[in-house]
Amino acid sequence: MRLAMLAIITLLALTGAVQAQDTPPPAPVKATIADAAWLSGRWTGEGMGGRLDEGFADPVGGQMAGYFTLSRGGKPVFHEMILLIEHEGSLRLRVKHFGPDFIGWEEKDRFLDFPLVTLAPGELGFRGMVFRRDGPDRMTLTIRFKSADGAGRDEVLRYRRIP
Repeated sequence: MRLAMLAIITLLALTGAVQAQDTPPPAPVKATIADAAWLSGRWTGEGMGGRLDEGFADPVGGQMAGYFTLSRGGKPVFHEMILLIEHEGSLRLRVKHFGPDFIGWEEKDRFLDFPLVTLAPGELGFRGMVFRRDGPDRMTLTIRFKSADGAGRDEVLRYRRIP
């Protein structure tokens, strides 16, 4: 189980979403937390070989707190705590991972940080991932994974809103 978690975090570390030190940051896209308010609520779906549960609180003070859980066979594989924040006139998505035992994967003062790179009605494009609203109660999250050799693949997570 620990090996599976390390494999997932390795994939996340190798994704294009995690910016290499020598890659210049993209130009910031102007946005406020109101542009992401449609994410508020609870979502469930399929992807990454299992069941997905994700949720975001309503915007408060320029932030939206969220969570994510991947489970397979009725058992959690890993969890994420998410913070979507206004930052320097744009948005950033910050993520910390935890195993099913709630032991953190990142160091205490570390997290993955994804700047907003595209914005359209019903769409938020962060570096390496795009949230797309596919209707009032449907959403797709596409995550771009890259390996060390530069080859990439997209993982598509499909959600429906839970009333």
